[in-house]
Amino acid sequence: MEETKLKVSVEVTIEDDNNFLFNILAPKSMDRDMIRSILAGGVALSIRAEENPKDQGRALRDVIDYLESEFIDPDSFSDVETFR
Repeated sequence: MEETKLKVSVEVTIEDDNNFLFNILAPKSMDRDMIRSILAGGVALSIRAEENPKDQGRALRDVIDYLESEFIDPDSFSDVETFR
């Protein structure tokens, strides 16, 4: 079986006022679900890389807290289907 390698990268620009601008770079042939799957897999791998379960739990909590701060209630967005 032949291997297929896919690459998704994140570029971050830190502005003078300390705002972070994120840019996801991926081939146009990849859909958003595939990009999210790859990014989530990378995050999971970085959490598993922590040395013990306590540190893994802390890293996971940090990620969840960050996501919750970005999306207070994802179900409340009335235009969510516009972007699919």
